[in-house]
Amino acid sequence: MLTFKANVLEEGRAAEWQSAALLLTFALILAVPGETTTSTAGFRTFVRLGLDDAALSAPVALVALSRMTALYVNGAWRRSPIVRMVGSIVGASIFAMIGMAFVWPALENGLSVSALSTGGIYFTLAFFDALSAYRSGADVRMVQQLSCRTR
Repeated sequence: MLTFKANVLEEGRAAEWQSAALLLTFALILAVPGETTTSTAGFRTFVRLGLDDAALSAPVALVALSRMTALYVNGAWRRSPIVRMVGSIVGASIFAMIGMAFVWPALENGLSVSALSTGGIYFTLAFFDALSAYRSGADVRMVQQLSCRTR
């Protein structure tokens, strides 16, 4: 049986699990009744782009659950680093877009420390997801080398 310790800590996937959990939490918060995108200044950028809570929640939840599934499968049965790498790239893109949604209005209307700090948090998450994509790419090479040896 796959354990939390083996899959998350020993296999070095903790950052990927954390990112997927954050994406899922974000999606669930957007799915709660009420309008998060219209009540928070940073998310108003998405409203100007024609996106509401539901339009953001559903694809983000799909990405999060897909990443969690790929991480579980990767640890339990077979290696799927390409799927993990794609998930990390998509996650980094989502976090970067959210970060930009906070930073852009602050840059247009004068610097706001709260908007910049919130955007900075999302850019930090994007950076670590990009590192996870890099690590997954290294795993792709390792899987390819192992498959060449077994042929």
